[in-house]
Amino acid sequence: MDNTLLSIGAMKYEVNISELHLIGGFSNNVFECKGADKNFILKFYPSSKYKKDSIKAELDWIKFLLQSGINVTAPLVSADENYLEIIQMDNKEECYVLAFEKAKGNFINVSDKDSWNKDFFSNWGKTLGKIHYLSKKYNPLDKGIKKQEWNKGILFTETFEDVSKVVVRKWEYFIKEIENLPKNTNCYGMIHNDLHQKNFYIYDKEIILFDFGDCEYNWFVYEIAIVLYHAVQTIDENDLQGRKDFARLFIHSFLKGYLPENNLDHYWLSKLPFFLNYRQIFSYIYFVTFLTEEQKNNEKVQSILNGMRTKIKNDIPYLDF
Repeated sequence: MDNTLLSIGAMKYEVNISELHLIGGFSNNVFECKGADKNFILKFYPSSKYKKDSIKAELDWIKFLLQSGINVTAPLVSADENYLEIIQMDNKEECYVLAFEKAKGNFINVSDKDSWNKDFFSNWGKTLGKIHYLSKKYNPLDKGIKKQEWNKGILFTETFEDVSKVVVRKWEYFIKEIENLPKNTNCYGMIHNDLHQKNFYIYDKEIILFDFGDCEYNWFVYEIAIVLYHAVQTIDENDLQGRKDFARLFIHSFLKGYLPENNLDHYWLSKLPFFLNYRQIFSYIYFVTFLTEEQKNNEKVQSILNGMRTKIKNDIPYLDF
């Protein structure tokens, strides 16, 4: 990102640009700030890619979960006591800057069977079940918050120049099917929308959640599908039986923790395979649309995208179990 922009953003939180260290983000927009007193996270959102209303909704949702006892990284105020800072850029765009506490702990080690096991999967399910239960009661603390519906993101307004017509037709089929699904507070509400194993830390056996940048109103079962979709990726994609066995173990353990916290009708659980396939086509189109040319030309990325495209075109389920 532009150094001038980073410098202005850092100043608003009383640190120097030299104290910012890039740690990731899809747009390389997330930085750890090593301040004098403590470390924290700074996130930069250019208005060309991110909507202000979505960021306000993210902040409100995080504050609600925090107040409700969920382990999330708390948002921090700037030197001017603002949760959201806005920088005017030279090209008349804006950049939104947010700060968060740095989560304690570390990523879960998916290679360690003493950590990555059915007990942990159950705890993960329990955490998500609590969030979905709270979602049923959620009303924005800020009455000016606009509802972020599942089909208002950029993929639903884009013209896909680099996506084949066959894939686009499949995408349109999924959208039509989803639009016809029942929608009420028992099955639909505000969700994290990207709760894979790289969006939380483990600290003292507790799950500390972060990165709510994709939060939106969507079906609860879709979030369960997202969790399963990414958890399965810890097993080699060529090991089909291994993935099936893992998926059975995972979803059984996960729901053992989830269902006591939030009852979800069997009808919705039967939609898991559908939403897994939807996640696959959503991810494929997102990557093709937003990855840079340099990223797309990476041999490993090309192989992954080609495999996803083949599955989508030939209606091969993401996970047949």
